[in-house]
Parts: sequence; structure tokens; C-alpha cells
Amino acid sequence: MKSSTTFYIFLFLFVFSLLNSFSGAYPIYILDEAKNAEAAREMYVNASYIVPYFNGELRSDKPVLHYYFMSLGYKLFGVNAYGARFFSAFFGALCLLFTFFTVRKISNKQTAFWTLGLLLSSLFFVQEFHLAVPDPYLIFFVTSSLWSIFLFDQTGQSKWLFSAYTLAGLGVLCKGPIALLIPIGAMGIYLIWSKRFNWKTVRFFKPLVGILWSLLIAFPWFYFVHKETQGAFTEGFFLDHNLSRFSSEKEGHGGLFIITWLFALLGLFPGGLVLFKSFRFLKIQSGKNDLLRFSISCTLIVIIIFSFSSTKLPNYTLPAIPFMAVISALFLDTKDAFNKPRNWTYVFVFLILFSTALPLIGYFALAQEESLSELKPLAFYLGVLTFVSIVAFTLHLKKNTFKAIQITAMGWILMYLILFGHIYPQLTAYSPVEMAKPLLHNQEDLIVFSRMDAAFPVNYQRVYQVVNDYEELKQWVKNHPKGLILTNTRDREHLKVLEEQYLLIFEQKALFENHRTRIFGLK
Repeated sequence: MKSSTTFYIFLFLFVFSLLNSFSGAYPIYILDEAKNAEAAREMYVNASYIVPYFNGELRSDKPVLHYYFMSLGYKLFGVNAYGARFFSAFFGALCLLFTFFTVRKISNKQTAFWTLGLLLSSLFFVQEFHLAVPDPYLIFFVTSSLWSIFLFDQTGQSKWLFSAYTLAGLGVLCKGPIALLIPIGAMGIYLIWSKRFNWKTVRFFKPLVGILWSLLIAFPWFYFVHKETQGAFTEGFFLDHNLSRFSSEKEGHGGLFIITWLFALLGLFPGGLVLFKSFRFLKIQSGKNDLLRFSISCTLIVIIIFSFSSTKLPNYTLPAIPFMAVISALFLDTKDAFNKPRNWTYVFVFLILFSTALPLIGYFALAQEESLSELKPLAFYLGVLTFVSIVAFTLHLKKNTFKAIQITAMGWILMYLILFGHIYPQLTAYSPVEMAKPLLHNQEDLIVFSRMDAAFPVNYQRVYQVVNDYEELKQWVKNHPKGLILTNTRDREHLKVLEEQYLLIFEQKALFENHRTRIFGLK
């Protein structure tokens, strides 16, 4: 085995171990994660891999590819949180490895390691690979497709062009047309900026054949799901979850144009602070350095697309993060980055202030949650970042800014290991789905009235009957006198009727949300 192959294998295992750390230590609870993990579970249990369902109802939010990998995770590790999240970390590690490989090949090893360090120390970015959602897969397919087409541009090797269109097609099968739109837009900006946007160059990339190949990869499943649902999935996915999300605000997730840029900086925090120091470098080098120009193009297309989207979420901009890290790394690998240490003082002072505020914010946030108030001391674990920031600032004052940046990165990696391994397990132990286990263990007769916390089906590995009519509920209770009624309705009229006719035996507020899970039985 070649030494370079051995190096990349060990690098992958190292990165994967961080992204996969404590993935099974806490239950699936977040809304999106719960719905995706349950849809995959129902596919796996029913061995029906065309139409996705959540709690027995059609789920048209996303295409199917991530469900396949979650199902494989269930097959390998059991139907549990670790099985659902395993391949999120796997594809995250592949994404970082591909990024490292490309930067090392086109630039140098030092810049590649800077890029890797920036990505691994970005808490919000790393957290995405701890979730059973489609975004980790989309980030990998989009990022790898972009790096592949850039490698083709630089080397002319056809294997990279084939890789680019294949990965884009799999991205469409993961989250839809956006996986193809981003690479097309990024290459358009890059070629125009490079003054190479002409018919000869466009033909070099074989766009018609390539895009057709990408669509052919995704088409069979979209065709079969359209046929089996008589068009219901097609309408729900393309019209509601794509066009409607872009043209109108969904579920209260809106905001100003600028918020998308802030989300992107959050994704690379704290490494994104380097970008504020690199403006002069970008102005001078963007006209000379193809890797820098391409990375800026990829970053811009992602942010611009989602800036115009009416629905705005922090995870939307995550495909831009690897390219933002490359921009920062290219700057850090120059002499200008550290020739004026005083310019870094503002960065380290900001990190001290920010990290000092975090424990206080966490403490008061936990104090506001009635079920979590006794866990307020957990907030002081965030003080690790305060300590690290002070140490880094001290090193900076001693004119060792290079080491200070390294210490900061290691501190943030330590912080998310504490979050995933200690803080999250303790917090989620107070979620309704966990607190209800003593009551619902081996409880077969259970019905949902109106609505429920989405985490119940996947955690209890069952599909619940849901009723919305009082008379239908009465009839069910009559036939199941020992049965229980589960609900998290916020409708006051619903609650009034339930409390008058049935006995409230369980109530628990959702973590950091404004709904409560209640369980009723016969009086």
C-alpha cells in the first residue's frame, strides 16, 4: 500500500472519529431529525424503498437517498440514534477528506491542514454531521461535485468530469435540484471572473451530456415515486418544499437579506473571523490564484441563492463552509497573515468577550426552562472556551499568534466533545419522549389526539393512530378502556375537553419549544 494511501486512510479515520463522536449518546429529538429518522425506519421495517412515510403518512419533504443510508445504518447497528446518524458522520468525513485532497493537490499541504483545522473546529458545521438529516449528504455531494469539476478544469482528466456530474446527480436524489443548481452557478461565476466564459470553454465541460447524466441518475426514483403516489409526492416536493419555500416564508423562518451572510459566518465560527482580516489578500490574490477565485465563486453562489430565498435557515448555507475555510486557509498560509501580530489582537479580545458571555447566556437560558432549571450548572462547562481564549490571547501577546490560533481550534474541538458527550445527554434526558418512558413502556393501547411530538414514533419504534374528532376518540377509549391518549396540542378548546373528560397523568414541556406533551387516561 502506498504511503499516501495509508496517510489518507488514517486521516479519514481521525476525522470520522471526531464527527461520529458520541452520536448514540443522546436520543433523536429535534423535529427534522425525528421525521427523517422515522421515515427511514418505516422504509427499513416495511422493506419498501420507493415512497417515504412518516407515521404512515406520505412524507414529500425530501427525496430518498439519505433514507437508504439511514436504513443501512439500522441494518448494521440497530434501529437507534447511532444507526440513524452513522452515515451522516461518514459522509462528513469524506467531504473533509476530499477537500483536504483537493487543496493539497492544487496548493500545498500546509494550506490543506489549515483548511481541515478550520472545519473541524467549527462547532455548528461539525454538529450537522451528528444529525440524521439530509444536509450532511447534500454538503458532501455538492462539495465533492464542485471539487471534481475544479480538478477537471485544472488537470483536464476526464475522470473528474464524470465524477462531478455523477455526484451532482446523487445530490439531486438527496435534496433536489439545488444540488445541480449550485455547481452550475459556481462554474458560471468562476468562468466569467476568469474571463474564460466562451463557447469553446463551455464545450470543454460537456454541460449538455453531463447534466443529462446527472438527471438520469435521479430520474428513475422520481418517476416511480410519482407513479406510486399518483403525483402527490411530485406536487408536494417540487411545489411546496421547493418553489413555495423559495417564494414565501415557511414556518416562521424568514429574515432580511443580510441574515444569510451571518448564517454563513456562523457555520465557520470561530474560523470565519479570519475572513475579516483577509480583505487585502483577497483583493490582490483573487486575480492570480485559481483555487482562491473558485472558492470565492462557490461561496458566493450558495449565499446569493439562499439570500433571495424567502425561507432562511442556518443549515442552508453549509455547502459554502468548506470553500470559506479554503479562503481563510489560503490567507493563513501567507507571510502577511502574521507579519503584524497587533492586527490579531481584536480577534482574540472578541473571542474572550464572546466566550465569557456564553456560560452566562447558557445559565439564564436553562433557568428559563422549567424542566431544566436544575441543570443550570451545565452552562459553566462552556467556560472551557473562556479559559482557552485567555490562554490563546496570552500566547498572542507573547508574539506566538500561530500557536494561539492552534490552541483556539483545539479548544473548540474539546468543547463540542463535551457538548455531545456530556451536556446533550443530560439535557435530552428531560425531553418528553425520554420522561414518558416509564409510563409508555410496553403500553400497546395508545392513540394520538390532534398532534404529537415528532420524536415519539422513531424512539418507540411504532406508528401511531391519530384522530382529530372527539367522537372518534370517545369510541376508541370505549374499545380500549386501559388505553392512553397522547397529545401535544396547543389548542385551548382541545385541552379543555380532554381535561374535563379524561385524567391527566403526564405532562412535560418540550425542550426550548412552546408546546407540551400530555398523556391522558380514563378518570
